[in-house]
Amino acid sequence: MNRSAEKAVKTKRKAAALERYDIGAARRAAMKKRQGNSAVNSLVNESDNLYYGNLSVGTPAQVTTIDFDAGSSDLIIPSAECTTCVGPFYNPATSTSFTNANSAFNTSFGDGSTASGVLSAETIAVGSLSVTSQPFAVITGSTGNFDGPNSGLMGLAFESIAQTKATPWFFNLANNGKLASNLFSFYLSRQGADGSELCIGCIDSNKFTGQPEYFPLVPGNASQSVWDIVVPHLGMRSDGFTYNNAAVTQRLVAIIDSGTSNIYIPPSQAAALYSKIPGAQLHTDGTHYVFPCASASTMSSVGIAFSGSTSVFNIQPSQFNLGPIAQGSESCAGAIASSGSEDSVALVGDTFISSWYSIFDYGNMRVGFAQAV
Repeated sequence: MNRSAEKAVKTKRKAAALERYDIGAARRAAMKKRQGNSAVNSLVNESDNLYYGNLSVGTPAQVTTIDFDAGSSDLIIPSAECTTCVGPFYNPATSTSFTNANSAFNTSFGDGSTASGVLSAETIAVGSLSVTSQPFAVITGSTGNFDGPNSGLMGLAFESIAQTKATPWFFNLANNGKLASNLFSFYLSRQGADGSELCIGCIDSNKFTGQPEYFPLVPGNASQSVWDIVVPHLGMRSDGFTYNNAAVTQRLVAIIDSGTSNIYIPPSQAAALYSKIPGAQLHTDGTHYVFPCASASTMSSVGIAFSGSTSVFNIQPSQFNLGPIAQGSESCAGAIASSGSEDSVALVGDTFISSWYSIFDYGNMRVGFAQAV
């Protein structure tokens, strides 16, 4: 089952840093008091476009569904007051651990969607991993693409871009020594299959083959905002975005983002990549590229090579090919699209993560990849 090339892709916000955060001190403190817990949270694969799982909120626990997003840092959960949102809804009135901060919350997303509500605090848990008095936003209104299939969103990126100005849930666990390892990892299944999971405080070796290869975050210090690493330039051996294992792009910083479906790179770099694919051309939307569906089975591999490695991380063909752009069309869309900005940034989403088991290692400030099963 191919993903539909006609479906809209939700692009998460990348907010500006709000304040400096001493990552080094937090990591050192966590090492001294680690208790050794972890949790595996099963995720639903929504046609390879979105992966979401359960989250327990409040006392007694109310279960809602969440998109676990490595590209943002806020926890936002709708209540039934949000008539344009999707349940399961959270009801603050039935929770004995709810605290209202009496402060308004407003945010916007890259696709033009907005969400508004009130800042609050609550007990938030995945399995046995729980944080009390976790700041979050109860959403009471929204516009645009805030309509499911999941209900809310949990940001797994760093505190510096949190609109709530609060330490995100994962980092609260890590900094208080509640995790066996200060990391989380994703296995995202392909072609609608079951088995997707988020492993918090753990790495599931049953979900990949070989050994993970790790890459340091940039800048890797207190100003860290997202999970980003370097994709070097065309002149370096076997590095960059690749076609047939040969580099075709310039130097980019790759943001590894589980909250984005596809991959977005600067327009000039997208043009350079697709110039190597026979019959490829820019779609009339000015963002996506299309190629003859008939040639998909003979197309050479498309991948990424990261700084400091001779490996090429090729994308599974089933994940690169989004399928026909419309029912009955002979043109198929590629999962790498133009970002519309020449900012030297690659937003690397689920198209890549579903091909490569991805480890977000806060303890060592790095990201690792291994061949997903």
